Order: sequence, then structure tokens, then C-alpha cells
Amino acid sequence: MIITLLQISLLLLAAAYAGVLWGIARSWRRQVAAPLAAAAQETNLPLLTVLIPARNEAAGIEQCIHAVLAQDYPRELLEVIVIDDHSTDTTAALVTALADDRVQLLRLSDIPGSPTGKKAALQAGIDQGRGAFIVTTDADCRAPAGWLRAFARARAQGYEMVLAPVSIAYSPGLLTAWQGLDVAGTMLLTGAAAASGKPLLANGANFGFTPTFFAALGGYTGNDHRASGDDLFLLQKAVAQRPAALTFLYVAEALVTTAAAPTWCSLFWQRLRWAAKTTAYRDRRLVAFQAAVYLLCASLCLGLAVAWWFPGVCAALLASWLIKLGADFFFLRYACRQVGDRRWLRWFLLAQPLHTGYVFLVGSLALLPIHFYWKGRRVK
Repeated sequence: MIITLLQISLLLLAAAYAGVLWGIARSWRRQVAAPLAAAAQETNLPLLTVLIPARNEAAGIEQCIHAVLAQDYPRELLEVIVIDDHSTDTTAALVTALADDRVQLLRLSDIPGSPTGKKAALQAGIDQGRGAFIVTTDADCRAPAGWLRAFARARAQGYEMVLAPVSIAYSPGLLTAWQGLDVAGTMLLTGAAAASGKPLLANGANFGFTPTFFAALGGYTGNDHRASGDDLFLLQKAVAQRPAALTFLYVAEALVTTAAAPTWCSLFWQRLRWAAKTTAYRDRRLVAFQAAVYLLCASLCLGLAVAWWFPGVCAALLASWLIKLGADFFFLRYACRQVGDRRWLRWFLLAQPLHTGYVFLVGSLALLPIHFYWKGRRVK
């Protein structure tokens, strides 16, 4: 009897998961239009401050800054602030060597108290910046030429916080494809939720807000002790206080690309760092969604062990795996068409079973008081 109930529960959970993915894709298709894709407003463009927090980013910081400086945006209306978070490599020296008066280097080590971390870096940049609108990105990102004009259009329509898409830069191989599929799916969820008027996620690699709105929300207060979450916790405050001030910027010129983690080991620690903030989420919808996905992945993984002792569950377990893989494939195929690269789908049959195990493993570890090192810094 118990085994039968477990089989039914697993099948229902897999079916519900497939239904949720279908709903997300349907919401994107119906609601994520491009109302901001009209011709750029050539008058009254705001002064923009681009913040690039960086710690040990010598490998990519120059290319990131060059992409920002090459924007189709008036030179006099752009300032770029790179905030060096106690780098131990040549990041600061490379920024200093750039001969462009639009670029400023701000070192956290020069600030009284010598604060550390990404939130401290962003806060220092916000305090230093003169712009009427702030755009944040990461030091390993590349932005297309129309990126800042897209943000300016959103601001011209009255939005005070703008979410925008991120994609993994394409390169062949399972490691990059795994990350590309994961990020594409996340972006589809981000855009669909935002378009429905109830944003769930944001990505600090492509994020914008006005300084006054940031201050009105209380900035990073309350979450400044966490290693990540500068984007998501700020978004949750905005959704709770003024959801109408937010929009998702779905236009091709707003899509930035970021580098994939170079090794499976670095990917694991990166995702564990991201997952560590989940216990502080306040949005019940996001918590429920992530809990359901974790429960399904845990059931599918543990079910493989259970099937060894109770072969009778094999049929239900196989059916549940097939339902999940089928739902993932159609969802990610659509996501890759919108905000990714369809070439990643070649690796789908290898990537998605690994992703199921990843959700179970990292989701479990994120609940434990584990300490690890990220870029030479101890993180809890």
C-alpha cells in the first residue's frame, strides 16, 4: 500500500512539474512582448552609472569594460565605476591602465573599515556614482552595443527597476551546455514571472535601478551579511513595496553574455554559494517552486536506490523520469530559442539527468552550515 502511494505521488509530482513548465512557457509567449522595443528616445537621455564589482577578474575585466565603453550611448552621459574587492591579482592595475576618463577605479581597501563582498562593492559604487540610473553587471560579462539605450528606454517609460536577460557565451562541450541550459531556463522563468506582474528572480549581471528607488527600499540592509543575493533580495523588497515600478527588458540588445564556469569543481562551488541564500527567501511562491523542484529531483534520485530493493516501483520511476525529461526538453528548447543557443540541446540527454542530481545534491548541502572558499575568501 505504501509503495503504491509513493508511486502515485511521484507520478503526480512529475505531472505537476510538467504543468508548471508549460505554464511558464505559455506566460512568456503570451505576455513577454516587446513594448520597449520602439525607437530609442533621443532626447532627455539620463546620465547612466555602470557598476562593475570585481574580485580577481584579471582574465576578463578589460573586455568587459571595452564592451561598455563601445556602447551606442552619448559619451558625456556615461560613467563606469569598477569597484575592486581586495583583488590579489592584476585586476586593479588593468583598470588603471585604461586611458578613458569615463572609467573610475574604486578600491574597497581605501574605504574606512575596508569592507568586503559584492554588496559592499555595489554600495560603494552607488554612493560614488552620479548617474540618475544605475546599471550593474559582472566583470566577466559582455554587453551588446545597444545595451544601455535599452535601459534608458525602460527608464523613460517610468520604470525604476529593470530586470534584463543573461546568457552563457557559447562554446562546445557538456560543461558549457549544462550551464547554458540552466541559465536559459532560469531566464524564461524570470521573464514570465515579471511579465505577469509578480517577479520572482533577477540577475545582478544585468540589472538596473534608480538610486532613489534603491534608497527607498533600504538598499542591502538586512541581507548584507550573505555572500550573494544582492539582486534577489533587493528585488523581493521592490516586489513587496512597489511592484508596478518593475519591468523585464526583453529585447535582443539588452541580452548580455557571461562566461561559463571553467571546471565542474568551480561550477559546484559557484552554485552552492548561490543556493546558500535560499533559506532567506521571503517570497512564498519562489520557496514553494524551489521546494517542489527539489522534492521531485530528490524523489527521482532516491527512487533509483529504492528500485533496487523494490523492483515494483521501476515502472512508475521510469515514467516519472520520462515525464520530467520530456517536459524539460520542450521547455528548454523554447528557452534556447528565446534567450539561449539551440546548439546546447545536443547535450540535453547528458545534461538534464546530471542537473536532476545537482538539484538534489546542492539543494541538500545548502541547508547545512558548510564553509567553503570562493576566490580565496571563506564563505559560509
